[in-house]
Amino acid sequence: MTGTFIGIGVGPGDPELVTIKAAKALKTVDVICVPKSHAKKPSMALGMVKQILEERKKPAEILELVFPMSRDDLNNRKLWLESAAIVAAKAKKGNVAFITLGDPMLYSTFLYLYECVKETYPEIELEIIPGVTSVTAAAASCKLPLAEKEEVVTIMPSELNPTLIEKTAKYADNLVFMKCAHRIKEFIPTLLKAGFTDNSTVALVKRCTLPEEKVLVGKLCEVKSWDITEDYFSVAIVKKSQVPIHWKKMETV
Repeated sequence: MTGTFIGIGVGPGDPELVTIKAAKALKTVDVICVPKSHAKKPSMALGMVKQILEERKKPAEILELVFPMSRDDLNNRKLWLESAAIVAAKAKKGNVAFITLGDPMLYSTFLYLYECVKETYPEIELEIIPGVTSVTAAAASCKLPLAEKEEVVTIMPSELNPTLIEKTAKYADNLVFMKCAHRIKEFIPTLLKAGFTDNSTVALVKRCTLPEEKVLVGKLCEVKSWDITEDYFSVAIVKKSQVPIHWKKMETV
C-alpha cells in the first residue's frame, strides 16, 4: 500500500510551539525529509524536533534534501523533480514527512516539492499539518494585534520592488513583511507615499521565539534611527494607525 506524503509545519523556532498533531506524526512516520540550503549547513527545523525524535521507539530515516537559494527557475525545477522522485519512491513503501519552519502553506520550501509530487505522482496521498506561523508569533512577541474589526492585513515578502509595495500598501491597514524584513528602513518613503504616517506603529522581530529573539517597537519616524543588523529570519509589522505600545524592552535587532 502506498504511504502518505505529509507536510509538517514545526513553527517559528520555539520547540514548545510544535503542535501535538505534528509531534504525533513525527513519532510514527518512516522517513523525515529535511530541507537544507547547503549540504554542510545544519537544519534549524530538524533541531527544533530533536527531542520529539529522541522519544521514538524506532529511529526514523532522515532524508536531507538540498535546495540552494537560487533564482535559476530552470535548475530549481530540475532539483524539485529529482527530489519528488526520491520522495515518491519512499512514499510507496511508507509514510514520509517533510518538516518546514512556520506553516507548510505560507512561503514554505515545502510548497515546491508538494506541487511536483502532486502533479507527477497523483497516486500518492497528501496531507498537510499546519504550524504556528512567524506572522502570528511575531505579533505575540511584540504584543501588537495583527487585525481588529474590519482592518485589512497584507502579507508580503520584503524582496518586492517599491512600486508594488506602494500599490499594495494603499489598500491595507496593516502590513507584514517577511524574509529579510531587516530592510524596513528602505520602505519608509514608499510607506509614506501609500498613506502611512510618521506616527504609524512599527514592530521588527528578529529570530522570533528563539533564545536570541530581538524586538523593536516604535513609530515609523523612529525606524531610521534603529540599529538593525541583517537577518533573513526577521518579520516586520507595520500598522497604519498609531496604537499604544506595551513593549517596554527596546533592544537592538
